[in-house]
Amino acid sequence: MDHEKFLAGEPVFTGSELATFISRHGVARPVEERWLRAGRVVAVRPDVFSVVREGRDPARFQPMPDLVATKMAPDAVVSHHSALDYWGISYSMWFDAVYSATDPAPPMVYGAMCYRGVRFPERLIESGQQHFGVVEQSYADGTVRVTMLERTLVDVLADPDYGGSWDEIYQSLTRADSIDVVTVAAYCQMRDGGPALRAKVGFFLDQHSELWGIHDSDLDQFRPQDTGPAVRLDPAPLERTCFVEGWNLVVPVEVVERQWELVF
Repeated sequence: MDHEKFLAGEPVFTGSELATFISRHGVARPVEERWLRAGRVVAVRPDVFSVVREGRDPARFQPMPDLVATKMAPDAVVSHHSALDYWGISYSMWFDAVYSATDPAPPMVYGAMCYRGVRFPERLIESGQQHFGVVEQSYADGTVRVTMLERTLVDVLADPDYGGSWDEIYQSLTRADSIDVVTVAAYCQMRDGGPALRAKVGFFLDQHSELWGIHDSDLDQFRPQDTGPAVRLDPAPLERTCFVEGWNLVVPVEVVERQWELVF
């Protein structure tokens, strides 16, 4: 039957997607209520549903977080730490599913996962470039939208609260096989356009120039052009910091020394 095809092709779906399906195929409503009563689907929230895998207990079923995060808003994308996890380079496991959207929903818990939305930067929204550096991927019988590694790198340096501690951010990002500096620079400009973010990203790339084969000339576009107030890599008031003159950046000592790499 048509509704079986819908369930087979949409492991996580929204109420509006179901309404479109119903209008096209003439399925009687409220079909989702019948599915819920039968344990075929669970309601992650009133307008987001997940198909329960065969043989699973609906009361204990945990939907795939990346599929749910992609459905949390019409333009939602898996981002920040969750993108690092999707690409297989996150240093630790989180029970937060982080996504970005124009109008993210308030934080929501379902099962073991907390879904945390981050609003797209205003500059991206104003230019209509919310999905720059985003790809659609087939995943777990569905589709996810996820930020590419270059965009993810910039996003976690701009919003470290959504990337983890500095050792976690560094040890995750440096698991990437390669980074395209041209894409990083383009996204920096599109996301922010200011010198502060470019300095943060340039400093990070400079620290890992050998790892990714980055030349000094590649970093010129990130360097501060005018000496102004120093930029803080971490907005938190930290006691132990170091001023990196070449980047006009105040950096936590643990980051400058990369203390997590020390062997005791």
